[in-house]
Amino acid sequence: MKAFKATTARFAAILALITVVSGCSTGKNSEPSTQPSASTEAGSSQQPDNGRFEKRVKFSATSVDLSDDGNYMNDAIFQTLNDKFNFAYDLIPLSWDNWVERDRIWVNSGDMPDMMFWNFDFKDYMNFSKQGLIKPLPTDYETRYPNLASAMSKTGLADYLKSLDPEGRVYMVPNVIYNTPVTETTDLVLDAKVLYYRKDWAQKVGITVGDTITAEQISELGRAFVEKDPGGNGAGRTVGISSQPYQLYSAFVQTHNSFYNQFYKKEDGKYVWGGNEDSTFEGVKSFASYFEQGFIDKDYYTFKGKEHYDKFDTGISGMFIDGASAANVNERNQAFAKANPDINPADAIGLATVVGPDGKFHGQQNILNYWAGEIFKPDLNDETFDRILSILDYVASPEGQRLIFAGIEGKDYKMEGDKLVITREKDEQGNFKYMGDLYPSYYFFYTKVVLPDDWSARDPSLPDNIRNAAVNMFKVKEKIAELVPPDYDVLFLSAPNKDKFNVLIDDAITQLIMGKKDLTVSWSEWKKSVEPKVSAVLKEINGALAK
Repeated sequence: MKAFKATTARFAAILALITVVSGCSTGKNSEPSTQPSASTEAGSSQQPDNGRFEKRVKFSATSVDLSDDGNYMNDAIFQTLNDKFNFAYDLIPLSWDNWVERDRIWVNSGDMPDMMFWNFDFKDYMNFSKQGLIKPLPTDYETRYPNLASAMSKTGLADYLKSLDPEGRVYMVPNVIYNTPVTETTDLVLDAKVLYYRKDWAQKVGITVGDTITAEQISELGRAFVEKDPGGNGAGRTVGISSQPYQLYSAFVQTHNSFYNQFYKKEDGKYVWGGNEDSTFEGVKSFASYFEQGFIDKDYYTFKGKEHYDKFDTGISGMFIDGASAANVNERNQAFAKANPDINPADAIGLATVVGPDGKFHGQQNILNYWAGEIFKPDLNDETFDRILSILDYVASPEGQRLIFAGIEGKDYKMEGDKLVITREKDEQGNFKYMGDLYPSYYFFYTKVVLPDDWSARDPSLPDNIRNAAVNMFKVKEKIAELVPPDYDVLFLSAPNKDKFNVLIDDAITQLIMGKKDLTVSWSEWKKSVEPKVSAVLKEINGALAK
């Protein structure tokens, strides 16, 4: 899975590890101060499914982005769901510290909450399911919970896990990133990275940029920014492009080899490592030559966070590489506008897809259409389990997504025919208020089943020009990309050498670029130094998977 505070980048990067307040009894919620109506408690005709939810249930659950002192059962989003499903929950906050190890301990100790937000790990999943440490979904979940099943199917992961189980069972609900693809011809998730550039500067230096741009064209634009100084920074102060190493390498190295940093299967059925291939080194040499030209930020290798954003927003840098979900584009435009109140970001910021010398898009491969998910306590009773899955099924429906991300009809939005028009409160800057500030329970539901990336691609609270520009980048890419379905077999293969493989090619490229040796010599020496590790992994992969 950005106009949301916990950004899509956080989800897509799957930032590490979370600490939970220990023990399921630490949830800070209490029963709502306004209890369900008598008719709800009694299971009157207002209850769906002929009284199926007549009995009130309560369950414990963990989630990110919760506070210890938050009350998540008093707002209108929760009350709407409560009116339908008659439930209460104890929510246990997770922090972004050591979530992986804490969850593993929780599961293995048998002390996990009823529903746990979990950073999927294939090896753990197989162990947990085989040992009966987590509860499988009902065998008929696809017919009982059709919206949930549809979203799970879109992840690709659910069907893959089902194929591995002798009885065809699934032991988790994976959260889908794009439930409704933003592309027109494929359901595959495309790498969201694009070039953000100063469109107004490009006009000043007389260069027109289209929907796509090559590395050579980036260099032309970058050199013009440095030499002609359209931002008026003064001689030697303007930077052509400024980004973190992995972002720059996506534009200058990956455009020569889509799999430069992965093990992947060739047409002959054998697996290879992209770092070994000549095309990868061609990309490295290309980057080195561009770096020597001086338009790439000389300090790029030191960047760990948002330095490139700051340089762009303050008019020092004219380009950067970043993800282009609609929410992220909006966030970048808002940040630019705040730093430049006299410049309209719509006039100043352009987007372009970086393509290789062959004119094709070579984005990151094996991008999976899910992040994290929900697992369930093995002895969770079936009635409570049905209630949880029914809630998740509703959350995955179009009506449920409108509730979570648009709010209450008549208050936060209205329908004009098929068009959803946002009417919720605005802040002092004239932007629609963040849903979590209006409805605390949003912080629980917005990361369940369907991640917010999906809504952001169609979010009517975002300006049309921003949303359309972001979606257009995906449509441009799909037409010029060689699309390859994710290779779950190699991604999830667990083997001794593969599991401990620690060769980070981006770090190696940085070290070699900054080194004083001849690049051809140093690249050859580096490949030779990592060859034993690479060969050991390839032997395992080809032994298990090659045809």
